[in-house]
Amino acid sequence: MVAMRRLRVSWDGLPGMPGVSTFYYGVASPNVSDCVTFFTAIKALFPPGLTWSIPSSGDELESTTGALTGAWAGSGGGQVTSSGSLGAYAAGVGALARWDTLTIHNGRRVQGRTFLAPLLASQYENNGTLAGTTITTLTSAITAFAASGVAKGIWSKGRFPGDGVYAAINTGALTDRVTSLRSRRT
Repeated sequence: MVAMRRLRVSWDGLPGMPGVSTFYYGVASPNVSDCVTFFTAIKALFPPGLTWSIPSSGDELESTTGALTGAWAGSGGGQVTSSGSLGAYAAGVGALARWDTLTIHNGRRVQGRTFLAPLLASQYENNGTLAGTTITTLTSAITAFAASGVAKGIWSKGRFPGDGVYAAINTGALTDRVTSLRSRRT
């Protein structure tokens, strides 16, 4: 049983939003400036008008059940605004950051994902894959975030109630593969 601090980064300012990216920290009062640095490093890849709001507080959860146990207050939050040029983009289409851990739970390695969408059309090659410079920018930001020295991890809720686990992020990666978000609402 581990206490996790949930950080919910809200995405806003474009059609189809708001959106959210969820991160988990394993320290009592995390400094979330590494999250601000991450979004600052990639802000030029996104359409103008997009903002990421990174709070310095959030919910504290118990790792095996995901039950709310309290709140946390830390430091380093802020707001980041995209700086990409005006241009075309496909809503919900972009890249995927993969967060790897060394934890095996229920016979599988715990991994996390963060969707990074929508990317500007200029961030793709003519064949529809991510452009080389985009891959370089995203890979650098993902690697730096994973190695920032602040204890953060992935929460896997497990197969049945009470089977959850918090796993510390070991590395982050990006592949030259485009992904898309689909709404669960109809």
